[in-house]
Amino acid sequence: MRKILCLVAATVVAMSLPVDAKPLQQTKYKYYTISGDSPREIYNAMIRGGPDVNGVNAYASTSATSSQDGRLVQKGKSCKVDSYTFNINFTINLPKLKNESALSGQTSANWGRFKSFLKVHEETHRSIWLACAQSLEAQVKSLKGKTCNDIDNQAAKLWKKMRKSCDAKHAAFDAAEQRRLVKHPFVKLVMGQRQLSTKGLKAN
Repeated sequence: MRKILCLVAATVVAMSLPVDAKPLQQTKYKYYTISGDSPREIYNAMIRGGPDVNGVNAYASTSATSSQDGRLVQKGKSCKVDSYTFNINFTINLPKLKNESALSGQTSANWGRFKSFLKVHEETHRSIWLACAQSLEAQVKSLKGKTCNDIDNQAAKLWKKMRKSCDAKHAAFDAAEQRRLVKHPFVKLVMGQRQLSTKGLKAN
């Protein structure tokens, strides 16, 4: 017996889910503090203090560290996967306005909506990862081969395929969200106070 191939991944961010595949997951929320009394000031504070996502200033971000664990058991002329689990730890980084109670009227309402937008956005990236992980887990559990090296190689190929497919899902989701973002009431308030390029408005 020996350990199955263990892999670790990191990233920023629905499909049909196999009911028997349930990856273990844990989510930690982090907050970076910003200040500002107007939409423009709040926006600028997020751009200055927000997370860096692949070299781009972002309002919020999600990182995922994943690992696979299990045993490969050789019995006669075949090998099978035993006690396989997929684990993911998420860290979601969101803005926290220090003087939020000082906001009033439309600014307060729209900032609240924008905070919720960012939180749902990042949690959707988490859901995309979990869906990908569930699919991978189900496929790995069903692997069969003549040798344990065969299983290792098959697992590595499945992992690579999952990463490519999942990255595409994240990218498609972000593209759709970008169109929603520029129409968000809070962003419109910012753009009303200052001429901004929509290229700088991202919700990674």
